[in-house]
Amino acid sequence: MSRRMYGVLFLSGLVIGGCEQSSREQTPGSVTSEDVRRDVGKAAQTAADFSLQAKEDFQRSLEARLEELDAEIAKLREKGGNLKDQAAATFKMKMAELETKRDAARAKLAEVGQSSAEAWKDVRNGAESAWDELDKAFREAASEF
Repeated sequence: MSRRMYGVLFLSGLVIGGCEQSSREQTPGSVTSEDVRRDVGKAAQTAADFSLQAKEDFQRSLEARLEELDAEIAKLREKGGNLKDQAAATFKMKMAELETKRDAARAKLAEVGQSSAEAWKDVRNGAESAWDELDKAFREAASEF
C-alpha cells in the first residue's frame, strides 16, 4: 500500500475511534446503551416475577374460597336431605347446577395453575367469571333452602 493509503486508514481509525465514547470517558449523569440494556433486563425480570407472584396469590385465594364453598355446600346438602316431593326434586336440580358450576370453577383454577406467568391474566378473567357464577348459584340455592 502506498503511504497515502496508510495515512487515510490511520485518520479513519482516529475518527471512528474518537466517535465511540467508552464507559471510562463517560460524563457523569449520562446513560450508555449498556446501561439501558441492563436496566431493561432487570425491569423485564421484575415484571415477570411480579406477574408470577400475582398468579400464585390469585390461585391460593381461589383455592381457599373453593374449600370454604365446599364446606358450605356440604351444610346445604344436610339441610336438603329431609325435603320431600317437589321440594326434593327442586333441591336436587339446584345442587346439580351448583356442582356443575363448582366443577367449572375448579377447571378454571387448574387452567390458572397451568398457565404461564405471562398468559395467566387472560385465564384469570375466565376464572373470576366462573367463580362469580358459582357464587351466585350457591347464594340462590342457599336462600331457597
